[in-house]
Amino acid sequence: MNPSQPFQLSALMRRYSWALCLVFLFVLSLPGCQSADEPGEQPPDLPLEAPPDDVCEGSNECSLRTVFGDPEELNLWIDGIFAVWWEPQFDHADDAQIITTQLKAIRRDCLDNLGMLDPPNPAAGYYYNVYIHHGENDSFPEGWGNGQGTDSNGMPFLTLPDGAHVSESNLYHEGFHIFQYSANSPGFAYSGDSQWYVESSAQWYMADKLPEQVDAFVEAGAMGANPHLTLWHSFSNEAPGDPVDWLYQVRQYGMHTYLFFLTSVAGVAPELITNGFYGSIAESPQEYHFRQVGGDLLRGHFADWAAHNTGGLDYLTAEQVERAMLELEWVADPENMNPYVLTLTDSGSEGQWLRPDEELTARGWGYNVIRVTNTQAATYTFHLDGDETGSDGAASQLQGRIVVVGSEGASYSALDMTSDVDGSASVTVSADDNEVFLVIAAVPEHFAGNQTYGYSFQIERD
Repeated sequence: MNPSQPFQLSALMRRYSWALCLVFLFVLSLPGCQSADEPGEQPPDLPLEAPPDDVCEGSNECSLRTVFGDPEELNLWIDGIFAVWWEPQFDHADDAQIITTQLKAIRRDCLDNLGMLDPPNPAAGYYYNVYIHHGENDSFPEGWGNGQGTDSNGMPFLTLPDGAHVSESNLYHEGFHIFQYSANSPGFAYSGDSQWYVESSAQWYMADKLPEQVDAFVEAGAMGANPHLTLWHSFSNEAPGDPVDWLYQVRQYGMHTYLFFLTSVAGVAPELITNGFYGSIAESPQEYHFRQVGGDLLRGHFADWAAHNTGGLDYLTAEQVERAMLELEWVADPENMNPYVLTLTDSGSEGQWLRPDEELTARGWGYNVIRVTNTQAATYTFHLDGDETGSDGAASQLQGRIVVVGSEGASYSALDMTSDVDGSASVTVSADDNEVFLVIAAVPEHFAGNQTYGYSFQIERD
């Protein structure tokens, strides 16, 4: 979703593109049309009703205005602030009611519980338009896909392709975007190093509502495929030489795994995810979280998330992890996967201090993984000696975690950090523990760019 662009597909469609600029067709206001409050079939069991004096209801009825298609030839369903349009050769009467039922519930949740605001449409006296479209088989623009755009009147609207239009997960994601639209915080703009957050928070909202759904974390495998990337890696802020493929471009969607970990595992209040869109906040989302949660606490949460990613994404269900791994198999380019900076087998570093390659060194709020495959009982001691500053001079801060994976699952421990960048710890494993990982997270008080945070490490095996 990109409010400043005409249109963008969501990750749920596995594609990312923008439509051509929307062409002005016509503007027409119609004061009356069938709505859920007029005679006709009612939507079933609305879960949350708007107050009687809500906009676009009762005496505050809104007007219809569309620049797409002839409203006298289109079918229409109105409920709350939403007007759903489709061409009459398609049967979407029941679907439209499903759509508005869920969008009304999302609206009440966003406004009443998450500190968000309506899009500008109802305040301007107009319904928010939702279009169900069929590509070249109807008169709507062929470039449309699945997402929110802005029409020639400056009003946002939602386009839902046939097939995804009644998907519960898709409606949670795209419906959440509706209530991001009026955000007034410049630090949360859909650009640069804050662009990631618009999509990841919408994915978080979907996953928070459907935490058991198999497809809720389909992008999760991309997190461990290139863990060195920044938390804020998105469409337009990559480092020189970064591939532009699914693994890298989907990251901003898959970062909902981190937000989900914060709220569902670490106990961060869900309001933190949404409050920053409103309040004229100049800080980026990543810095806003740092200030609100507290630097040391958030650093620990991030390093724990990195460790649990390494330990098999065990904060997700087994079915969700299996689905995420299938997505990697189906979509990812294996040549662009860099899960480990080093792999050893039944050994340490043999007295050497090693450094990761510069191109794979953890960037700000990214992490590295060193893997040891193990077949024998042993004790591993890990030493971390970090650089005082990053590659561009920002003060460095590192956190370390040890992950042991065996027949009973994963176990976790932390490096004892003697300074911001130095630490060590030991772990004793059995022959049944087949993998031991050192996870090094770069968590500086710096929240922009692609600066790397270097270090040396040594592994002893007894």
